[in-house]
Amino acid sequence: MARDPDYYVHMITRGVREARTASLGQSQSQEASQDSALSRHRTDELSGPLSAGTTLAERIARFVSSQQRAPLPSYYRPRIGVLSSSGCLRDGGWPVYAGDAATINAIFESGGEPLVLPTLPMLQSSDPFDILGHEDLFEEVFRIIWPVVRNVDGLVFAGGGDFYSCLYGDVMHPQTQTPELWRDIWERYCALLAWLLCIPTLGICRGMQVMNVVRGGGLYQDIRSQWPRSMPPLVPHRARGRITADNWVEHPIAVNPRSRLARILRGPEARGPQRNYIDAVLSMHHQIVGYVTPEGELVGYLAPGQIVAATAPDGVIEAIEDSDPRRFWLAVQFHPEWVVYLGWAHSLFSAHVDASYRYASQPLEELDQFLPEIRAWLRECDQALLYRQEPPLLVTTVTSNEPEMALPDSLNRRLRTRLQPVQETEAFSSSPAL
Repeated sequence: MARDPDYYVHMITRGVREARTASLGQSQSQEASQDSALSRHRTDELSGPLSAGTTLAERIARFVSSQQRAPLPSYYRPRIGVLSSSGCLRDGGWPVYAGDAATINAIFESGGEPLVLPTLPMLQSSDPFDILGHEDLFEEVFRIIWPVVRNVDGLVFAGGGDFYSCLYGDVMHPQTQTPELWRDIWERYCALLAWLLCIPTLGICRGMQVMNVVRGGGLYQDIRSQWPRSMPPLVPHRARGRITADNWVEHPIAVNPRSRLARILRGPEARGPQRNYIDAVLSMHHQIVGYVTPEGELVGYLAPGQIVAATAPDGVIEAIEDSDPRRFWLAVQFHPEWVVYLGWAHSLFSAHVDASYRYASQPLEELDQFLPEIRAWLRECDQALLYRQEPPLLVTTVTSNEPEMALPDSLNRRLRTRLQPVQETEAFSSSPAL
């Protein structure tokens, strides 16, 4: 028998209900006051495409999905771009651009060809933020980034430091790390283009945060100091002190059974057992997209067009994905690359590599016909960030025949754009226990 969509929202928060404490006895006025202070620019749903007619994103999605696959050699490895971090070699202090070894190994073992993309300063004498407001600088950056994105079959946004809060319209929290600004700029533009061009994209930890931000969402910058007292106690999400291989923390997650993530974990053709729960995932983060309350209310900065694919027992969102099934746009807050020897973790990377293989098999040279519009769209995104406007064209019309991936109405009501207060009357109505 088909379940109501809200049932699954409550199913993935069952661990939260079990962990509820006496702190829930606080008055509603105290909860509303604290929640308002912790999330100054929560979001309100987008009403639909912001321009008349079919959006650019929708037209590109239709174009990509309509292309006929061409045969590729069986030995072909799809090219998976991994944007680097910067650092120094211990001996001599030589600067380096390096990819995370565990992520690169996971891609390779899953059949992909990992390509480390250095996030070097594209304009040596310019402030990266000048790109947002200076037309000539943006033109130069676009000429650099466009061929980089077009020459990969898939992208992985790996873990790392904190994404600069200015790039989602917020001031830096005292606990936020010093940003790696050129990496932030590279990843922002690459993620925007990857979503627009339907390039299969996988995000890990910081990568999930980047993917949520570029779609119009935001972040809680420090989970410990911003966690509301009305919620259950936090499970460990990050070890205290210096992070080493010996002090990683683990916690379980519950998976939304209607999500793409659940189908990936189950295996091809649904031959594997239903896996709606993972006993332990490796965790190392202090920033989050948002959380789900014990009553099933989605709170925080989840971007328009995204759905919750997994949560931790405390309600923290641990995975998100795009509601449009034509896009492989999936991100997790935990670290599967370190446990790729486990079946579920290997399945995650293999599914991304398979999607990248299918993308590579499509004749997409004609995408260049959209180039002027793509450039204009990207520039609109910059202007929206610079002047705190709504991001352009961030919602597509889902035309797939797969109803299980359609966005539930109850979740759609909670999608919000930045700088809009949340009305307490919009909270989810609690479904009866099942």
